[in-house]
Amino acid sequence: MTSVQFGELPFLKEDDAVWSCAYSPDGKALTLGLTYGNINVYSTLSWKRVQTLEGHTRGVISLAYSSRSDYIVTGSWDGTARVWNMGSGTCIHILRGHSGKIAGVAYSPLGDTVASAGHDCTLRVWDVGTGDCRFILIGHKKEMCGVAYSPKGDRIASGSDDTTIRLWNLETGMCLRTLKTNTYWIWAISYSPKGERLAFSSGDKTVRIWDVEAGDCCRVLTGHSGHIYTVAYSLQGDIIASAGYDNTVRIWDAETGAAYRQIVSGHSGIIRCVAFSPRGDHIACGSDDSTARLWDVGSEGTRQFATSHRRRVYSVKYSPCGDQIASCSEDGSIRLMDVETGVSRYVLTGHTSQVRTIAYSPRGDMIASGSDDRTVKLWDVETGACRHTFEGHRNWIMIVVYSPRGDQIVSGGDSWTLRVWDTATGACQHILIGHTAGLISIAYSPTGNQIASGGRDNTVRVWDADSGVCLHTLSGHTGYIRSIAYFPEGDLLFSASDDKTIRMWNVQSGECSTDTRVSFLCVVELSPQGSQVAIGSSISVEIHDLETGESHNLTGHTKRVTSAAYSLKGDYIVSISSDEAILWDTTSGQQQTMLAGSAIQSAAWGMTAGVDCLVIGDGDGFVSMWQVVKEGNTCDFRVRWRSVNGELDLRDTLIQGVHGLSQINEQLLKQRGAKGEPNDQLREASKKVMQMVVSALKQRLEGAVLESASADNPTANLSEHPDHPEHPETSAQLDQPEQPESLVV
Repeated sequence: MTSVQFGELPFLKEDDAVWSCAYSPDGKALTLGLTYGNINVYSTLSWKRVQTLEGHTRGVISLAYSSRSDYIVTGSWDGTARVWNMGSGTCIHILRGHSGKIAGVAYSPLGDTVASAGHDCTLRVWDVGTGDCRFILIGHKKEMCGVAYSPKGDRIASGSDDTTIRLWNLETGMCLRTLKTNTYWIWAISYSPKGERLAFSSGDKTVRIWDVEAGDCCRVLTGHSGHIYTVAYSLQGDIIASAGYDNTVRIWDAETGAAYRQIVSGHSGIIRCVAFSPRGDHIACGSDDSTARLWDVGSEGTRQFATSHRRRVYSVKYSPCGDQIASCSEDGSIRLMDVETGVSRYVLTGHTSQVRTIAYSPRGDMIASGSDDRTVKLWDVETGACRHTFEGHRNWIMIVVYSPRGDQIVSGGDSWTLRVWDTATGACQHILIGHTAGLISIAYSPTGNQIASGGRDNTVRVWDADSGVCLHTLSGHTGYIRSIAYFPEGDLLFSASDDKTIRMWNVQSGECSTDTRVSFLCVVELSPQGSQVAIGSSISVEIHDLETGESHNLTGHTKRVTSAAYSLKGDYIVSISSDEAILWDTTSGQQQTMLAGSAIQSAAWGMTAGVDCLVIGDGDGFVSMWQVVKEGNTCDFRVRWRSVNGELDLRDTLIQGVHGLSQINEQLLKQRGAKGEPNDQLREASKKVMQMVVSALKQRLEGAVLESASADNPTANLSEHPDHPEHPETSAQLDQPEQPESLVV
C-alpha cells in the first residue's frame, strides 16, 4: 500500500498474531496480547514498546485494565488468567481452575474482582487481593467466549456458544436473567457506558444491541461479510466498533445503528480485537497479520469513509442492480462505491478534463463517461479497466446515454452532432447531423429503436437508432429544449422548453397532441410509471397527474430549484436547490422532510434492503447516502454514509530534508512508501529549548523551596513539596502523554 488514509496512524509490527488489545484508562499505554503468550505494552507518547510481560505459555486471547490503570488481567488458551502489576511488570496472581481454554476476561470497575469465561462452560469471579475464586457461575450449556462487567460493577454478563447471554448478580452469584438471542454463537460482549444496553457479536455476521432491562433486541447491525469476532463501545457511548473475519473494522452510531464508516485498514488477516482510547478519538485493532493498526476516529468528518472527489460532483448514479453507486466530478475521475458502506471500490482515471456525465449499462457491468476532453470512455465495473475510448467529438460532451438493449451508447453536448457507438467493438456507428446548436437532452425509447434529442436550436429530433436516419423534426418550441422523455409505452414523447411550454408528441406521426403552458419552467421530470410530471418553477415544484388532471404546488424552497428526481416507485419526489433537498409525498403533495446541503449538484434514487435511499453529490466533491425512514405518517432522512477526503498518495514521494516533521508522521509516511530523511534540526532545536525550559523551572523551584525550607525546616525533603518536579502529582503533569497524531497535510 502506498497511500495514507486520513486519520491513519503508524501501525505496530509484532512477531506474531495480535489477539487482544486494550488502552489504559489514563490513555498512557496500549497493551497487546500475542499468540505465543507475551504481552507487549506501548507508550502512547512515543508508540515505542516499553514493557513485555512474560508468563503465559499459549496465546493471550483477552486482557483488561483496572480502572486506575495500575493492574491488568489477562486470559490465555493455556487455561490460566493472570493479574499483573503494571508498575513493576510482575505477575501477582495466577488464577487456576478452568479445565479448558480461557476465552474472555474482565476487570471490575470497582477494582476488587476480575472475571474469566472458559471453554469449560463456567464463569469464575476472582478476588484481586487474594487471588481466590469467589464464585463459579454455572448455567451455560456450551463453551463461553464473552464476558463484561456492568458500569456499576454489580452485575456481569456472559455470552456462550449456546446462543444465550446470562446476567449475574455479583453479590449472590445468582443468574438474574437469560437472554435468548436465537443467533449463532456469541463471541464478544460490551456494555454501554450507562449500562442500559449490551452489544454482542455473533457468528451470523451481525452485531446486536439488547435493552438490558426489557430483554429485547433493539438493533441489528448488518454489513460485515464474515463472522464478527469482537465488538466494543466507546467510553462516551456514542459509537460501536466491530471487526472480524472480513478483515475490516466497522463503526456504527450506537443510538441509531447507522454505519458511520468502514475502515479499509490494510489488515491481511482476521481482526481479533478492537479498543477505543479513553477519549474515544482513537481506535486500535489487532490482527492475525501480526500488526496492530491505529486510527483517528474522533471527528465526525473522519467517521464516514467514502472517499470524496477533490472538486464538485456533477452526477451520481445507482447501478441497475442497486449494489453500487457511481459519481463523476470536475476533478476528472469516476468513483465506484459500495452502496452499503460507501467504500470506493475503484477510482477510474484516464480523462484529462472534467467528467460531466456517466451512464450504467442495463446489466450494470459497464459504465460510460463523457468528458470535456471530448472523449467517451467505457469502463468495466468488475475490474475498473477502460475497455474503449471513443473519439470524434469536437467539443465538450455533456450527455451519454446507454441504449436499453446495451449494444449502443449515444453521446452529445456542445457540438451540434450526436454520435452512436457500438459498445462491443468501440466503433462509431452513426454521426447524427441535423441540429444547428448544442444539445441539452437525449433519450432512448423504451425498446431502444429510437433516439430523441433536444437542444439550443429549439427543436426535438427523433432518429432511427439502427440506421441513423432522422424520422421527425419536431418544431414549435420557441426556447431551448431542457428535457425530453419517452413514456413507458414508447408511443409518446414529451418535451419541456424555456418557452414555458410542455408538449406531448406522437412519435409515429410526429404531431403535437398536447401543448401545456406553465408560469415558469426550469426543471421537468417524468415519474417512473409515466403518470405524473413534475415541473420546477423557480422556487417551487408543480406536480401534474397526467391521468386525472390533478396537480399540487410544492412550496418550501428559498432558492431556485435546479433538479428533481422521483423515487423508484414514484411515491416520493425530491426537489433540489443549491442549499437543500426537500422530500415530498407525490400523492398528497405534503412536504415530508428537508435536508440541508452545500451546493447540491445531483441526486439519484435507489433501494437498499427494500428501503428507499437517496444519493447526493455536492459542489464540494462529497457524496452522501441517505435512507428514508418512515415513522408513523411522517418520513425523515437518516444518513447511511458520507464521503471524506480519504487518501494521500505517497508514490514517488521524497521527505528528504523536510523541516518540522514529527516522529509519528515520519514513521507513518515511511511505512507507506515515502523515502528520504527529514531535517531534524528543527526537531532537535525544539528538544533543546524544552530541556532549557525544564531545567530553568527546576532551578527556580528548587531555589525557592530551598530558601523557604532553610528558614522554616532545614531538613525538609524538597521532593515532598507539591511544586517540585519530582513530586508525584507535578511529575504526572509534566509527563502527560501526547495524543497520537494523525497525518497533518
